[in-house]
Amino acid sequence: RVWRVMVKNRVCDESSILLSAGGDVVGSIPAGLPKPIIPEFNFSIFSQLILASIIISLLGFMEAISIAKAMATRTGQRLDPNQELIGQGLANIVGAFGQSYPVSGSFSRSAVNLQAGGITGLSNVLSSLFVAVTLLFFTPFLYYLPQAVLAAIITFVCTLLYAPHLDRGIIIGVLLTLGHLIYRRIAPEVALLSKHWDGTYRNAERFGLAQCCYTSIVRFQDSLTFANCNYLEDKILEQISIKPELKYILIVGNAINEIDASGEGMLSLLVKRLKDAKYDIFFSGLNDTILDVFKRTGLYNKVGEDHFFRNATIAVDAIYAKAHEHSSEEECPLLKPIELKK
Repeated sequence: RVWRVMVKNRVCDESSILLSAGGDVVGSIPAGLPKPIIPEFNFSIFSQLILASIIISLLGFMEAISIAKAMATRTGQRLDPNQELIGQGLANIVGAFGQSYPVSGSFSRSAVNLQAGGITGLSNVLSSLFVAVTLLFFTPFLYYLPQAVLAAIITFVCTLLYAPHLDRGIIIGVLLTLGHLIYRRIAPEVALLSKHWDGTYRNAERFGLAQCCYTSIVRFQDSLTFANCNYLEDKILEQISIKPELKYILIVGNAINEIDASGEGMLSLLVKRLKDAKYDIFFSGLNDTILDVFKRTGLYNKVGEDHFFRNATIAVDAIYAKAHEHSSEEECPLLKPIELKK
């Protein structure tokens, strides 16, 4: 008995059915070089292509500039993003006359080129010649190349999930980047500093340094805005809860380049609460712009002119003696660095 495959109630031609085993292969690759052609300008489909064109151009430039930065870092060369953009634009314009798809930098080929010792643009010229020769004479040898070889070059889960809609993969990448930036703004790094062996003030946790019982040095690594002002307040109140002998709090604000009304309001309320509870608060490293805001709002006078210092070293030297009146510490980490025992 003979079984036949039918499509739309019609018997298929047996000679047109190809049976294969194993994984997919690349298959036939058109031989020869592309024929020069003058691109057709059709404004009727402009609105249909504009969004895809913008996404493709952004993706292409992001890829090109990323690999260019990586290469420049390794070779010590200076990178000019404007020149890179001009070069990529010219390459795409010229490619349009050869029926080329949008082109960009290649992570894999650039890395191979660099490792092979390629220094000048001549290496790309030679690579292009080899590609041209391959297209002219060697495409039949690529027929049985496994498709998985191409798929394994770059693999991204989200992009594969939405393939072939690459625009969705790009949108996911943008959203993840924005989410990461928002998280960093909401919960920036807040480090507790102590005196290092070289005389500077470093992250006590990172360098395994003991901290003073009477003074907490808090370094805030971001601008102080509505998004993160409560985070700084929580960290300071946490120090009060774990240090029963705490007297002074020094906020190192070299990284605070911007402050909004919420940030200033939080500090004003915090200063009042701390002073009512017999704690004192100091600031170091604030730039003139932030100090001008403090003066306009009256926070500068509320804190006290003598509570602002240019850097943490000057601040600690100024408040150390008073903070250690009747001290029970045998050796203060702010006077002599003490390494925590692990």
